[in-house]
Amino acid sequence: LEYNPRYFKGFITMSLFYETGYGLENRKEYYYLEVAPGQGQYAWKDYNNNLIKEVNEFEVAQFSDQARFIRIYTPTNNYIKVLQNQMSVSVNLRPGAILRNPQNSAQKFANRWIIQSAMRVDNKTSDNKSADNFNPFLSVNDTLLIANNNNLRQSVFFNQSSPVFGADYTYINNQSKQLLTNGIEKRTIISHEIRWRLNFFKAWAINSNSIFSQKGNRSQLFSTRNYLVESYESEQKLIYQPNTYLRISAIYKYTQKQNIIEGGLQKALLNTYAMEIKFNQTEKGSLTGRADYIQIDFNDTQNSPIAYEMLNALNKGENFTWELSYQRNLNNNIQISINYNGRKTPNVNAVHLGGAQIRAFF
Repeated sequence: LEYNPRYFKGFITMSLFYETGYGLENRKEYYYLEVAPGQGQYAWKDYNNNLIKEVNEFEVAQFSDQARFIRIYTPTNNYIKVLQNQMSVSVNLRPGAILRNPQNSAQKFANRWIIQSAMRVDNKTSDNKSADNFNPFLSVNDTLLIANNNNLRQSVFFNQSSPVFGADYTYINNQSKQLLTNGIEKRTIISHEIRWRLNFFKAWAINSNSIFSQKGNRSQLFSTRNYLVESYESEQKLIYQPNTYLRISAIYKYTQKQNIIEGGLQKALLNTYAMEIKFNQTEKGSLTGRADYIQIDFNDTQNSPIAYEMLNALNKGENFTWELSYQRNLNNNIQISINYNGRKTPNVNAVHLGGAQIRAFF
């Protein structure tokens, strides 16, 4: 079922989609396969130092040189009856669609706002002969659960098209469960984000971004992977752009994280100082460079899944990261890109990574 209405000359636009299906599905298990460096999604961290790649030792890679593994799902001989239903809803409110020529201050103020909401629910359950399974909002018991994904995003924009000042607020709530051969694995991400920008004088601007979030993981088999990290991040960026081809940014980011799950006492404090320069030649190419100094304080051992998550794959102490990229248009349909990045963490040799790409447009 699909329905896409528009009301009041586009002031309200909606999209509604519902789908259901029934069949057999085999229970899945997974393993990690090593690929060429930079071509994967996961990094291997030998937490127990036994040189054996175990399933609970793989993390989503934070840096491309660590991305050496992909996750492969393999079918088993255990088949179960599955009922799947999926529903997605989106609603957009745009007062400017009906207030094209605002006459007073109240209408001008309302004209500056845009509200967007989107929700998606995707359930896979074992068939227990109940009609309630067709309800996408049903709270599914773990005994019937095969997979569950709930995603909610709400955004409010103010002065989105203004060249002087604009702000927005975004709320995200993503929750997922999946039944694997080793039990149920649950992941959650909840965040509140506030961003604003201000262009003052002619060449100066300030961008601010603040996020309060909770990120959790719970596994029935691997208790060492259970955590709930509460974090606060605030990034301030001062931008100097005297013309259309040069932009210089000074950046400071403060990050505070704490594992608030029962018994978790890990705390991390990250202070990041960065400088970014971008040089752009119209219709020819661009050169971008950035360097970061990251000071990290952490009160627990670094060789654990929670430490990898809280420290962004870096180490306690003084960390340095840098990157340089150059993009050039050779003619109307050929583009070349050259990238280099590196990092230096305490007690680890510097890592350097470079690459090049050529694109042809037809």
